[in-house]
Amino acid sequence: MLLIKVMSCLLPLAMGLRIQRSSGTLVDFTDPKVQGHLDALVRMAQSCVIKVRATPKDVRAYFTNSSPVSRSGQCFAACMLEQSDVINHGKVNRELLVHLASLVNGKNSRVVRKLNTVSRLCLDSIDGMSDRCQLASTYNDCLNENMIEFAFPLDIAEEAVRKMPFHLIQPKLPNISINSRRS
Repeated sequence: MLLIKVMSCLLPLAMGLRIQRSSGTLVDFTDPKVQGHLDALVRMAQSCVIKVRATPKDVRAYFTNSSPVSRSGQCFAACMLEQSDVINHGKVNRELLVHLASLVNGKNSRVVRKLNTVSRLCLDSIDGMSDRCQLASTYNDCLNENMIEFAFPLDIAEEAVRKMPFHLIQPKLPNISINSRRS
């Protein structure tokens, strides 16, 4: 289960579900094994949408490797990385991230070597941060900016957004004093 969780967090890194050699995408998303990881990622995202009350814009930003547009977008990124154990108690498990990428791309692949370097550099971007949402979002943004060959194809990103249970998010209601009495 941990493997599925961590692999699914790599979706923004490894998303290219169809082989698109001209765009540099290296993952074959028609592969049933990869599709299984994608399905697991979507299920994890569905849970995070409800947990952090993410909007369609928040989810679209995450799945298109764009920076979050709101606080809930930052927290959505945190939820995704925490559920995958890539971030745990404010600490990035870079070794796990690289290991999971190696399962898809091969241990000594160019992609994994690059991720090994980039993931280390991205740690500098979060040095001293304590806010979990900002930390996760900043780290994820750094990875996305430096690993552009793993960008989601737009059609897959939009499909993921369509599968989100936005209708289950309850609106925030104003606080009403219980002590109010009718005369």
